[in-house]
Amino acid sequence: SAPLVAGALVSAWAPSAWAMIAGRFITGLGVGASSQIVPLYLSEISPPALRGTLNGFRRLAYVFGCLAAFCLAAPLKDDGGEGWWRPLFSDAAVPAAALAIGAYFIAQESPVWLLTQGEDSARESRRSLAALQNIRGRAAVAWQNGVKAAAARARPDEGTDEINDDNSDAIAQSADAAVGNADAKGKESLSGWAQLFSEEKNRLPLTIGLGLCSLAAFSGSNTVIFYASTVFTQVGIVDPNILTWAVGIPNVAGGFIALALSDRMGRRPLLLASFGGMATCLGLLATAAYLTPSTDLTGFCADPALGKIIDVGLSDSFSYSTSASARICADLGSAAIDSGPDQPEAAVALVTIPLYVLFFSLGAGPIPWLLYNEVFPTRIRARAVSMCTALNYAANSVVGATFLPMVSATGLSGSYGLYAVLCACGYVFVDRNVPETKGYKLEEIEDMLLAKRRGSSS
Repeated sequence: SAPLVAGALVSAWAPSAWAMIAGRFITGLGVGASSQIVPLYLSEISPPALRGTLNGFRRLAYVFGCLAAFCLAAPLKDDGGEGWWRPLFSDAAVPAAALAIGAYFIAQESPVWLLTQGEDSARESRRSLAALQNIRGRAAVAWQNGVKAAAARARPDEGTDEINDDNSDAIAQSADAAVGNADAKGKESLSGWAQLFSEEKNRLPLTIGLGLCSLAAFSGSNTVIFYASTVFTQVGIVDPNILTWAVGIPNVAGGFIALALSDRMGRRPLLLASFGGMATCLGLLATAAYLTPSTDLTGFCADPALGKIIDVGLSDSFSYSTSASARICADLGSAAIDSGPDQPEAAVALVTIPLYVLFFSLGAGPIPWLLYNEVFPTRIRARAVSMCTALNYAANSVVGATFLPMVSATGLSGSYGLYAVLCACGYVFVDRNVPETKGYKLEEIEDMLLAKRRGSSS
């Protein structure tokens, strides 16, 4: 929370571009940490029947924040003068401070994490479990034994693969060496990042987690949503509220769908619908861009009123919807051409972009962050989730850095077509590799993946 508050205030009061970069860097530290910690924390404190719902609330808070930014930015831009954007950053410090206060005074420590800290913390783990899930007494001890037994089965010791109901009680009683007492061997199992990949038992959950986060990022959501303003400008829609209705509202609607259905329908159906829907939308958009006669890249820079580019530099020859759009057009070249609005492509874009955002928000947006924290065994969960988080942001950076060069090289039809193929790959990956985790305890998911690994290797 501290980097979020500090970064927002530095950005709000930034006197120069370098100060703004520093503020955004500080904020990025907080965003990266919270993106890992919050879903991890929610997965460990939630009852199995509510784990998807609580993750849905997290996603819903995010999309409402985006919608609020859209709604606040338009009037501030029109009436706020040169520094109209500063209140957006200063206001962002308020929820960040509220997060810090709530975490300090209200939030309970994760009972799963406490259980890994040694036998001395077992009593604190039961207190936390009672406060969070109202599990007390013998039920709390049984819960702890279940977590310990799952940890013992996931250890890289010889012979732990062969587990059945006859010896599960013995494992639960002896698992303190794996989790409760944190002896030297247990410490060793958590000591090296390389062991995340070298231990065979980790490979299936890592394949699911890392593969899913990569495909979700390479679905192109960030660039498609960002470029939506330029698409709408092309067809003559210069209303600043268009992004609220075409991007913000579908984003919120998808968040509500994920909230309502992730614990009813399950994770797999939402992911399959999401990747399949995104692939269809982008495929239609790519086809329309290919078939529309006037598909020159600079069509996105045409003045909607004139149907012609007068100057794509940063001059005042005609008003761009955003300074980012002006810079994009400057990067694409300065030749003045006749390039009026491309109505077939525009009509498809007005339908497919909102639908794309809806499909992303109901599945590929929220569900991977939930699954990361479900499929990893307890002893590697924190490190594995941090790796997924870092990979997700790295992939998004690659997508953002390569989008304009790809548009210049292949056109919009080629760019959207590539993202459509990647979304289709996401559908196939989920269908073949991602198990349903709805309603399972975290330790039961560990057992399910272990059984699946043994079945595939036998």
